[in-house]
Amino acid sequence: MDHSIVDTAMTSRKRKREEYKKIILLAAACVVHMVIGVVTWYHNNYFVKEPTRNWELERHSFLNRLYRGTNKDCIEQLRLSKNAFFNLCRILQEKGGLVRTRNVPTTEAVAMFLHILAHNLKYRVVQFSYCRSKETISRQFNDVLRAVMKVSKDYLNFQPCTLEGAEANKWRWFEVSLSIV
Repeated sequence: MDHSIVDTAMTSRKRKREEYKKIILLAAACVVHMVIGVVTWYHNNYFVKEPTRNWELERHSFLNRLYRGTNKDCIEQLRLSKNAFFNLCRILQEKGGLVRTRNVPTTEAVAMFLHILAHNLKYRVVQFSYCRSKETISRQFNDVLRAVMKVSKDYLNFQPCTLEGAEANKWRWFEVSLSIV
């Protein structure tokens, strides 16, 4: 009988020891979880973070360099002098029917249009420079193009298109289109 009491006491101690270990592990896990929470909260509130980009400020800075920078910069970027650029904007507004939208002024729309044509750029490149969506750039490009087409009869002088040699072969499929333009 003595032997069974000792075995029962030993198993009871082992059980208590195992329960105590489980409680200690659970308490340690709770403490670690709380420490992680405090460190995360401290990091989010007090660490210096990279500032968010101010798209409006970047766009304004870029356009300011175009409009108010040197005449040379305007000619290199838009292929027009500043005076000619502002005259073109005025003509497109008055005679072409180009209007300012809620978010895009006419000068910016014309600058995007000229930038695309002058440098043969894709919309995604202009999207990066002007900090606008591709949809906005496409819409503004088409609006300016319509305004240019309205004033084209008064301001553009069309010349007959003559292509010779290799150039003629390259464009022969577009003869009908070229004669219309």
